[in-house]
Amino acid sequence: MLNLTTLLDPAPPAVDDVRYGTHQPAGAARPVVAWTVTRSCNLTCRHCYSASINHPYPGELTEEECDDFVDDLVAMPASALLLSGGEPTQHPQLPEIAKRAADGGLRVTLSTNGTTAANPSYADLLASSGFRYVGISFDGIERVHDDFRGVEGAYADALAGARNLMERGVRVGLRMTLTATAVPYLEDLLALVDAEGFERACFYHFVPSGRGRKADAETIDPQTTRAVVDRLLDFADDLRERRPEAEILTVTNAADGARVLTWLEERGRDTTEVRRRLARVGGNRSGKAIAHVSSTGDVHPDQFSWGRKVGSIKERPFSEIWRDEAGLLGELRDRLPRLSGRCASCRFLDVCGGNLRARAKAMTGDAWASDPGCYLTDAEIAEPAA
Repeated sequence: MLNLTTLLDPAPPAVDDVRYGTHQPAGAARPVVAWTVTRSCNLTCRHCYSASINHPYPGELTEEECDDFVDDLVAMPASALLLSGGEPTQHPQLPEIAKRAADGGLRVTLSTNGTTAANPSYADLLASSGFRYVGISFDGIERVHDDFRGVEGAYADALAGARNLMERGVRVGLRMTLTATAVPYLEDLLALVDAEGFERACFYHFVPSGRGRKADAETIDPQTTRAVVDRLLDFADDLRERRPEAEILTVTNAADGARVLTWLEERGRDTTEVRRRLARVGGNRSGKAIAHVSSTGDVHPDQFSWGRKVGSIKERPFSEIWRDEAGLLGELRDRLPRLSGRCASCRFLDVCGGNLRARAKAMTGDAWASDPGCYLTDAEIAEPAA
């Protein structure tokens, strides 16, 4: 996760440990944990990484197992807990889970399609559950969003849900996945950020996993990706002047950090401090400071690595699994010597960390190959001639 707004600010405010590792080492001690609390979902989105549909899934954690997991995260402590799905509001104990985590001192956020919060009573419940932030997904405006989400009226309900939560004092942001279907409507969504007064907008690079693995047509080419990132940089640079409280972030492509540097260089702006901050984090942190736990308790390095299980909280506590340096977690924490191709010799390796290994694995079959999601040219990533 990269906060473009803060990175572009020549006099940034103090940054938090979750995004930049300023107050805590960007290592494995205090991970941000994304938890798919349930795989069930009331929508059928084309890009869903968990391939969810609207029915119960067997083997999901019991109420007691959920409580034990939250208590373990509190005791560690984890840096933050992101509750997602599926559609997390389909879990009957979601408010209780969130409140237990928040009362224990965890920073708790929610990733939702927003439709359930269109009900004012449920919006009241979410607002009182201790969420620090709620991200609501949009793929376009009105019919475009509905078609992508597979349910008529999904857009109207998501927008109503966002408004209900903001009226109740909840910090709400827009989430968009950069797919071939959604990208043509980027300007509409940027306008929505301003029109609705969203305090944050997160743009997720598409990763072919789950239902999205079959959605090859949703993958955008490197040139389009670069153009989109450049547009987001322009928008973030302008927005920080107009609405300094608002943030623009990108997710799941650490090459964006390198592009921030080259974008600043092209404009004659100093990159010394920005590079220092990016290098402190070290790029992608899957398995290092980010973890995913499925609804059945399986632990993965991130939410796109469903086929790469490193343990189960039904068998031993998450905190024990996370401390174990054997196997995949150890490899990810010492990934640089394992990288091959363009990634291995890239001059931005210190700020990118080899990018997203789950995408390399999904698209090439080799977890240590160059990440196909990188859109920088060979000339840009080469070490300058002496």
